[in-house]
Amino acid sequence: MFRQTLIKLAALNSLILFCLISLLGGTIYIYERTVLYQGSDEILTHASGALASFNGGALVTRDPRLRDPRLSFAILNQNNEVLFSDKMDSLTTDTMKSFLTKTTDQIVEKRVAGYYFHVLVNKIYANKTTLTVYFIINVDPERNLLNTLLSIIWAGLGFGTLLSVVLGYVLARWALRPIQNAWDKQNRFVADASHELRTPLSIIQLKTEGLLRQPKRSIQDTGEDIAVMLDEIRRLSKLVGSLLTLARSDANRLEVSLGPLDLTLMLKKVTEPFAEMADFDEKTFELKLDKKPVIINGDEQRIHQLLVILLDNAMKFTNKGGKIAVSCSQDNKTATLSVSDSGIGISEKDLPHIFDRFFQADASRTDRKGTGLGLAIAQWIVEKHRGRIEADSRPGKGTVFTVHLPLIKKEDKVPQLLRAGEKRRNSNKNGKGKANEQSS
Repeated sequence: MFRQTLIKLAALNSLILFCLISLLGGTIYIYERTVLYQGSDEILTHASGALASFNGGALVTRDPRLRDPRLSFAILNQNNEVLFSDKMDSLTTDTMKSFLTKTTDQIVEKRVAGYYFHVLVNKIYANKTTLTVYFIINVDPERNLLNTLLSIIWAGLGFGTLLSVVLGYVLARWALRPIQNAWDKQNRFVADASHELRTPLSIIQLKTEGLLRQPKRSIQDTGEDIAVMLDEIRRLSKLVGSLLTLARSDANRLEVSLGPLDLTLMLKKVTEPFAEMADFDEKTFELKLDKKPVIINGDEQRIHQLLVILLDNAMKFTNKGGKIAVSCSQDNKTATLSVSDSGIGISEKDLPHIFDRFFQADASRTDRKGTGLGLAIAQWIVEKHRGRIEADSRPGKGTVFTVHLPLIKKEDKVPQLLRAGEKRRNSNKNGKGKANEQSS
């Protein structure tokens, strides 16, 4: 599909470039022709004004406008016979036959004996007789220059045709690259999603068919199978939610409601249940916060989701006796959030891909199940907040995720901003509640 599109787009680009080159060449030729012939045509025009009437050759030739060495003129009667000429030896009645034209008061080009001339014809009246005056000037020098220019333009047009084909192909590939990347990304996304969805569905189907084959078994006997199905359903629900988030983010349909948010208060609230879980699992949990409020322009729901993703990963990949540390600090312009653990770490080859969708580390290194979408969502959240997220890890030493988010600059108005942000969030919650009541 893309190959045919590439060929069509390359052909269209080449045609457009060829037309532009042709238009440029034609414009240059017309401009140069006008400029080159301007001098000779002015000589003809000025000369035509010198003969208002014919009073004899001696009187005519006194006018300085008729003395240009390149100019020749002849006066013909109604039978096209030469009555007078400034060059009687060359402009005879026979030679003038090649210059005859019915066009008057307009410069025309004539080719006579291999030479090019510009001719201007005027009518004058003498002794109640209409006479025709031919003003003739040789334009061979100008014509030779134009022929040379035309040859250069044709050569340039040939080279430009080849160049336009090459550039058309290059531009077509450049234009299609993001489309093809998006297409490949979508296909990979669909394939990975289908693979991830198939596994829990297969398990649920297998367990359900097992229960149907043994209808007389009690709930107590089938409790383990039911627990496995519920676990897979929860995993499936989480996967579908993550897929929906990423799909909406790709389509720019997922709104982020930014407002003043105290990151320290958010961390205290989010880390409390994780600290309890760490204590239950015999892991050390450490929280280190800045003494001053760390105010960012953030979406409370998305920042909460970001923290849960990072803390969940730290808990999941840290063994008993390990340590999880969370810190938050600020400088002049940036808030820095760090989540570190002393877990199994990430290999050097896997580290560049951890934010890719559906990417999971080597299964032989861990038995923890996941969807491979959490860090991709975390990166999207950070980018939506105009920040950046970094990861540093060594196998067996642990992993550190660092998030940098821009601070709100109005430090002297922090309390007011927080109150305004709290009111806005409460109004959003109330609005959503009312909408849910109406929909129900």
